[in-house]
Formats: sequence, C-alpha cells, structure tokens
Amino acid sequence: MNVQWQQKYLLEYNELVSNFPSPERVVSDYIRRCFKTDLPWFSQVDPDNTYFIRFSQSRSNSRSYTGWDHLGKYKTGVLTLTQAALINIGYHFDVFDDANASAGIYKTSSADMFNEKNEEKMLPSEYLYFLKGCDFSGIYGRFLSDYWSKYYDKFKLLLKNYYISSALYLYKNGEIDEYEYNFSISALNRRDNISLFFFDIYGYYSSDMFVAKNNERVMLFIPGAKKPFLFEKNIADLRISLKNLIKENDNKQLLSQHFSLYSRQDGITYAGVNSVLNAIENDGVFNESYFLYSNKRINNKDVFDAVAFSVKKRSFSDGDIVIKSNSEAQRDYALTILQTILSMTPIFDVAIPEVSVTLGLGIIASSMGISFDQLINGDTYEERRSAIPGLATNAALLGLSFAIPFLISKAGTNQKILSRYTKHEIRTLNETNIDMFLEEYGINKNSISETKVLEVELKGSGQHVNIVKLSDEDNKIVAVKGNSLSGIYYEVDIETGYEISSRRIYRTEYNDKIFWTRGGGLKGGQSFDFESLKLPIFFKDEPYSAVPGSSLSFINDDSSLLYPNSTPKLPQPTPEMEIVNYVKRAGNFGERLVTLMRGTTEEEAWNIARYHTAGGSTEELHEILLGQGPQSSLGFTEYTSNINSADAASRRHFLVVIKVQVKYINNNNVSHVNHWAIPDEAPVEVLAVVDRRFNFPEPSTPPNISIIHKLLSLRYFKENIESTSRLNLQKLNRGNIDIFKGRGSISSTRQRAIYPYFESANADEQQPVFFYIKKNRFDDFGYDQYFYNSTVGLNGIPTLNTYTGEILSDASSLGSTYWKKYNLTNETSIIRVSNSARGANGIKIALEEVQEGKPVIITSGNLSGCTTIVARKGGYLYKVHTGTTIPLAGFTSTTGVKKAVEVFELLTNNPMPRVEGVMNNDFLVNYLAESFDESLITYSSSEQKIGSKITISRDNVSTFPYFLDNIPEKGFGTSVTILVRVDGNVIVKSLSESYSLNVENSNISVLHVFSKDF
Repeated sequence: MNVQWQQKYLLEYNELVSNFPSPERVVSDYIRRCFKTDLPWFSQVDPDNTYFIRFSQSRSNSRSYTGWDHLGKYKTGVLTLTQAALINIGYHFDVFDDANASAGIYKTSSADMFNEKNEEKMLPSEYLYFLKGCDFSGIYGRFLSDYWSKYYDKFKLLLKNYYISSALYLYKNGEIDEYEYNFSISALNRRDNISLFFFDIYGYYSSDMFVAKNNERVMLFIPGAKKPFLFEKNIADLRISLKNLIKENDNKQLLSQHFSLYSRQDGITYAGVNSVLNAIENDGVFNESYFLYSNKRINNKDVFDAVAFSVKKRSFSDGDIVIKSNSEAQRDYALTILQTILSMTPIFDVAIPEVSVTLGLGIIASSMGISFDQLINGDTYEERRSAIPGLATNAALLGLSFAIPFLISKAGTNQKILSRYTKHEIRTLNETNIDMFLEEYGINKNSISETKVLEVELKGSGQHVNIVKLSDEDNKIVAVKGNSLSGIYYEVDIETGYEISSRRIYRTEYNDKIFWTRGGGLKGGQSFDFESLKLPIFFKDEPYSAVPGSSLSFINDDSSLLYPNSTPKLPQPTPEMEIVNYVKRAGNFGERLVTLMRGTTEEEAWNIARYHTAGGSTEELHEILLGQGPQSSLGFTEYTSNINSADAASRRHFLVVIKVQVKYINNNNVSHVNHWAIPDEAPVEVLAVVDRRFNFPEPSTPPNISIIHKLLSLRYFKENIESTSRLNLQKLNRGNIDIFKGRGSISSTRQRAIYPYFESANADEQQPVFFYIKKNRFDDFGYDQYFYNSTVGLNGIPTLNTYTGEILSDASSLGSTYWKKYNLTNETSIIRVSNSARGANGIKIALEEVQEGKPVIITSGNLSGCTTIVARKGGYLYKVHTGTTIPLAGFTSTTGVKKAVEVFELLTNNPMPRVEGVMNNDFLVNYLAESFDESLITYSSSEQKIGSKITISRDNVSTFPYFLDNIPEKGFGTSVTILVRVDGNVIVKSLSESYSLNVENSNISVLHVFSKDF
C-alpha cells in the first residue's frame, strides 16, 4: 500500500464519519422549525441557548409568566431545551402542569434569581405537551435514511478496502502467513471451495462479522479488531479460540458491540448475546458450541453488499428510541451504526510528511479515551457525560450524542488536514494519457479484447487492475477493479489503484463473452441502442454535479431537466384542462392529439420507442374497444400531463414523451390526479426518450409515476417533508386540529372524488327564485356547473369542490406557504366550500360517513369579508359560506345572511325556503341558536359594514370576528373543520384564525386564534 492510497482511504473514511447525522443537531433543527410552524409565538426562541431549569424550592410571584420565581441556589437541573428533548424530560413529571411550579424556562443558565427579568414567555407544561407530540425517533430515522442513501455504496466500498488493506498489512508485517493472506483474498470470490457464513451467537447474527471456510481452514473476519482476521483449522478450534479471547481484557464487551442493541438484551423467556457470552466465559448453561450456532450461508454475490445491508438494517432495529429511554432494553441506537463505522478505522497509520503527527488512529474511540461501555450502560446524565474525558461541563450533548459530534468534529479536523496535503486530482485513463500508459506497460491497444480481461500490476502502488474496453462507449479503454461475482467494478486512479465510487462499470457475461458497460443492462447481449431507433429526441441527462459552477454540485443523481421548470429541449405536455375538455367531447375531438409523459424503465422505454405503442405491446388494438373506458381484457399504462410527476417518476430511470389521440385515453381508475390511462396496444408517436440514470445502475424497483413522490421529495429542502407530513397525518387522525394553527389556509381548485357522501346547496341573489341542491357525488371528470360558471360563482374557478390531501393548496394561493410544501396524503378527504357570486354555498354531511384513518377536512380558503358558519344537529354537520366575488358594501351581513339561512333550510329538507325579518348578523345568531344544537360563526365585523357587529350572545352559538377595525387591512381569515373517527367515535373540531399578510413576500403572521369542539 503506497502512502497516496492510504491517504485517499482515510480521506474518504473521515468523510463517512464527519457526515454522520448528529442527533442533537437534528433534534435542535426540528424544534426550531416546529416553533415557527406549530408555535409561531416561540419562533424567536433558540433551543440551544434557552434553558429548562428545575428547582427544589419556589415562591409565588404574580409578575412572572409562570406565577413563580426561584433562587439560583435551589436549582437541581439545568438543560437546554434541546437537551431536555433528548432525555425525554417529560418522564420526570407525572402531571405536566406541576412543572410550572417546580421548573421554568429561562434565557440564562446561571443567576442568583430566576424570575420575570430572565424568563422566556413559555410555560414548562406547554413545552412538555409540545414534546409529547414530537416524533424525534422518526425524524432522526429519516436523516439516518438520507445518510445511508448517500453513503451506502461508499460504506460498502470502504469496508471492502478495509478488508483487503488489513489483510495485506498483516501479511507484510508477518502477522499472517502467505497461505492465510491468499485464503482471505480468495474468500471474496469463493475460490478454492470457500463458503461464507454470517457469524452468530445462539442465533443472533452479527451485523458486520462473517466466517469463511473450506475443508482446510476457517477464517473469522472481525472489523475493528487489532487483528481483524482469526484463522483456525476448523470450526471447533475457532469456537475454543473465541472462548479464550472473551476472557481477556475487554474482548467480551468488544465482541458484543458487533451485535444490535436488541440482540444483546435479555427477553422475558430467553437470553440475549450478553448473557450467553457471560455463560460461555464462566462455563455456565451455554458453552462455546453456541458460537456459529445457526450456520447461515451468505448467498450475496458480493459479501460486502450483505454486510452493508445488515449494518443498515441494524441501524434501524431500535428505531423507536433516539437517545435515552426508561427501559433497560432500549438504549442509544445511533451507536449501532457509529460502532461499525469506527471499526473501519485503518489498522495502519497514515504518515503525511508535511504534518508532524501521524493520522489514522486519531479518530478511533480508544485513542481518545472514550468509554463505550459507559456510554451504553451509564444510567444517569452525569455517568453518560463522563464517558468522554475533557469535554466542557456545559457540552450540549447527552449519551451517545456526546460522542457523535465529538467524533464527527475529529473526523472533520482530520479531513481538513488530509484535504490540505493529499492530492485530489483523479487520474483515470483518458484520451490524453492512454497512449503514454499503454507504452509504459508495453501494451498494444489492439491486444485489448472487447470481451476479455487484461490484468496489469500498477508500478506505483503494486495494485492489480483490469484493462478493459467499454462496449457502450465506443470501446473506450479504462482501468477497473471489482468483483466478478457481483459484476460491479469501479474505475481506478492509475497512480494509486484506488477505486472511484462515482465511476461504476458493469461486467456482464453473455454467450461465453464478457461485456463491459457504463450504464449496465443488456438486451440479447447488447446494450439497448436508442440511437438506432432514430428518435426525434434522445439524449442522456446530466446531473447537477456535471454542471460547472452549479450550487447543487453535490447532487449526482438528479438534474434540472423537468423541475422546477421543463427544459426547452423537450416537448411540453398538453395542459390538463385542455385534455379534460377534449375527453368530455371525445365525439368531436377523438382524433385530436395530446402530448403526455411517463417515467419508466429502460426496457419498457425501449419497447415503447421501438413498437410505437403506449405500453410497448406488439399486439394490435381493435377499434371496437375504443372509447369504452377500461376493459377487463386490456392492460393499461398510465401517462401524465404534470411535469413534476414525470420528473419524480423518471429520476434514475427513463423519461418517455408521446403523442396520442384523445379517443384512446381515459382517467377512470387512474392512480393520481393529472394521469391518464392508455391501452398498452394503443398507437402512439414517440417524441422523446431521455436516459436519466446519471451513470448509476437502474434501480430494480419499477418507477412510481405518483406525484406524491415529488411532493415528499427531500431534494430541495433540508427538513424532512415526508416525515413531517406523516407526523401531521398521525396527529390529525388523533383529532388534533392544532396542526393547522398558524399555518395559513388550505385551498385548492383541484377536483377529485372523495369517499364520504354529502349533500350540497346553493342560494344566489342573481337567481332569486332558483335554489339548487345536489344529491349526487362530485366526480373526477370536472366541476358541477352550478358551482362553477359565470352566473353562479366566479367564471373559471369552482366555488365548491372536493379533492384529496396529497396536494393541499394551489401554487397561486396566498397565505398557504406551509401547505404548498407539506401534505396529508390521499387518505385525507377535503371539501372546499367557498361563497357564491352573490350568495351562499353549503354542505351537510352525516358523521357516520367518516371512516377510521380517513379524516375529512372542510375548508373555506381565505376569508376577506365573507362569513362562514359551522353547525351541528344530531348526527349531521353543516358548513355554509356566504359572501360575494366582487366587493359589495354591507352585502354579506344583510343579504348574505338571508342566503346563508336559505342554504341551511335547503339542507334541512325545506325545498322552498322563505326567510323574513331584518337581516343582520344578530339575526343569524338567533336563527342558529334555535335551529341547531351548537354552531360557530366566523365573520368580519366593522363599523363600516351594516349589521356586521354581533351585539347579542346565545349559549350554543360561538362567534369569532377575524376582522375588526383595529386589524391591519392587508389580511384574511380562515375557517377549517375536521371530522375524525377515533376508537369508534367521530371527533368534530373547528378552527378559526385571523392573519396579516405581506403581499410582497407572501409572509403571514397569525393574529388571533379560536377553536371549538362540536
């Protein structure tokens, strides 16, 4: 191993560690975001510099926010808000409200007196309730998942390099002999009749240790050990050696760390790894035969793929716990990953001439005096903190979260030093150096076979590499290293022999020949040659990392091809509403061509492009089936008019753009909005095919064309959108309406059918003798004409529509910033009730319609002078929205009241309502009080509006004025109602708010909030 290779290894190793997600930072950032969204009045609070302090004594103080103050000498515990979250501080209080007397939240951690002068205006109980609803485990798990998605391949490659370099190092230093060295290398390709097995103790499998054996020798690989390879003649001897080893020093503890935390713990009726090891050590009920108890074979072609997957799986095995738990069986699960990563610290030291110290072991735990045993088993804050010597008393980490940032920072420091002195240029074979390289090694270019392997030993490093020609790149010559069993290779640096993980090459055997390809995938032994199809447009998409100067240069598996805007190089899909209109009038527009997109696999893209059919079918579609919707005898392929959906579906796959006649398409039973089903045999014109694999192998899972995947994408947001959306849905399904507080309005003009049945009605001044009541459902084909036209309602915009929660608000909707980003999945049904042109719309829904796990939301969008009413009577809920589309002074609180009451009468089975009396909001209060069990009016009140002020009160009528004369003019109100079935009962809650709005930047601020349980 030359020095350059060692430096490169350590540089990538430190990158792996330094990018490991710190639980403390993840939790801190999550709390900050929640303060801005869930508790906006705390948006300025810094959880890392604000303190949750407990006291042994307190005294009454009417001036303080909690009603108590405390002497500094009586404080018993000081934690930042982040630390309090990490140790689950709520477990220290049986009743959260009791915390207001015995604890406080302060701007400083040290003072003689803690009172109104240094307190934050936040009750400890309020923070505890907030923490109770947080899913820190899920949030951290998502960051962990992101880490693996980015570093999985690098982890696997580094583990392999660790294995090979360790074997070579031990051999050159005389610690293993030549036979043992050759055995360790042969084991990787199963040569010499070698088989590989997972290492286990009593059926508990290690995540990163494995056994290789044949009839002559047995080898145990233990990453992280001073001597990672243990050789014996047979399994029996290996078991005895292990028994002797665990009796020495800390070897038993070190061995157990290669098993998940769950596996180490005892259950009620069974023993875990730790108990088994103790019994083996002390000749108890278990003996050495419980080593290698199950004999489970590793079937993966690449053993390091099996190990990497096992480590990844292990990292989520204790996924419900983040840092600390009451249960002895639940510990810091983040350690399970870091332990394995630390095990990959090279056993060699890396000397850099320009630096006076030796790097390599600086990151290893033992060299820093870290006691992992203390980190695992320490039960108190002080015990766990003391596991790391030299840390400041106020270090803002707990348990393993002490260790991780410490290790990460050390790794970061090492990496900076290495980056400074290690050469970064990648020296692969290319047009400028290929001739010189071939001459130096005496290789004739023509002697390099397209389908065979030429092995060369690099002079600078002694590394063995293969010189091959790429079948899919005009026989370009490259130097590679890899595994013939897995078929995955990597281009190498021709100076050091070090693999470059971003330059993957595939080896495929077909008809006794070897094909080397960059893209992977063969058809009949050859690559899919899209160029041969002479398509109007075909090209390979380039990732952000290939664009000079891109601010997203760190992204190598995505591009700006379709998102946020489609590239001019591609034909644009036909607008959705145009397609809807064509389909509705298929008799007139059946021959009209529309343009659609689809993300699909390489093979399906090839078949579509080759056979010019929607599903790549070679069969003929019979004309008799056209226009009849889904046929049981037909297969259908979905395409979309939405570029965001096509972008999400085609990433790491292929994009296909087609033209198809309207008569072949329908949207019956399609998966998502803006999608159209086309018979597989339908003829299409292929306009473009784009290879979007970005030099990666195509994932084995077929692409999902769903737009939800775009909405849940993390590509442009640091925060975890999927996890936040999931958490919001969980809270909603428990009847928690607080997820809407301070987050603006929900409003979309999409139309999608929803599962619950409801009745709807309209009363409008422009048609005084005509009332409309709708008894049938809203469907996917479009909007009801009485709730969408120029006579009733604003032209071009529906006034009553239904949709599902994967898209909550339109991009053009003001005051909906939060709900444009997050979603509530398509399990949520939404009814949007707006006002008519000059009158009211309303709905009536039976509570028995609501299903478990499928919440219903009724929203009124933005209110700007309108009035909304929510009323309940028996098992029915009503919601009515009255107002005008063009401002008319005094209308809503007079004629608007009459139209609202008429809608209520229509929905309570009065087909010809007659409403008489002096119309004003007081009239509305009296009407609701006498007609319904309980109700809520959300309205605009002003001296300038006739009859708008409510001057009376009734016990069963609540009122909320979202606009008053002293509220800023630029603002709006909201009204949202939820219906959720929990444990067989339907929960009904309504939330009304008023907001100020900055039109220039669309920022909103909540002014007043009112909620009501029905």
